[in-house]
Amino acid sequence: MASADSIPGNADLMSFAMPRGASAYSKHCASCHGAQLQGDPVRAIPNLADADWLYGSGRVSEIERVVLYGIRSGNSKGWDLAHMPAFATPHPYDLYAMAPLTPGDIEDVTSYLLAFRHPQADETAVERGGRIFHDANQGVCSDCHGFDAKGDSAIGAPDLTDGVWLRGDGSRQSIEDSIAHGLAGRCPAWITVLSPVTIRALAVYVHSASTRASARTLSAGGKRE
Repeated sequence: MASADSIPGNADLMSFAMPRGASAYSKHCASCHGAQLQGDPVRAIPNLADADWLYGSGRVSEIERVVLYGIRSGNSKGWDLAHMPAFATPHPYDLYAMAPLTPGDIEDVTSYLLAFRHPQADETAVERGGRIFHDANQGVCSDCHGFDAKGDSAIGAPDLTDGVWLRGDGSRQSIEDSIAHGLAGRCPAWITVLSPVTIRALAVYVHSASTRASARTLSAGGKRE
């Protein structure tokens, strides 16, 4: 009956939740997210143990909501506000009309995104990509990812400046592929499958793994991204 976000501070509740959460994760989640919660960048399945969150900020209650209702699961309470258009196709987006991008446009937007992390040789390509990124009639990228490209966790739009990638390794080719072919991952809703106790224990387990990863990063002198 305790609030979800208070459980990590209660040793007794943690000792109750962790083994149950680990068992549920192994049975229902590991086939996609990996035995060590590491995700799969080939299939654009997020890492759950790196303290970088696509939806929300990593609180137990937010993780619990995803487990309960899913993402693009068909459940009306799940997250399904946006997905990444496939800009290399004639009709990039299902929800409303959007113009496609040419191969050159996609290359330029990729140069713009890469420039957040490393200087690019072709500065004019970066400038063109920036214009497309912020254009309300063409790329419309900033509408979801924000003017500063740092994303919006309220709708699941990732930060494009931090070097953490949902699909691929952050290489030019993998970024171009994401822009060209789009992204619309799905997480099932478990509300009709698992008990409330199991779902909350699962959320606690995932939160604990993320918290440990964040602590290791900070103790090593790195920054949490």
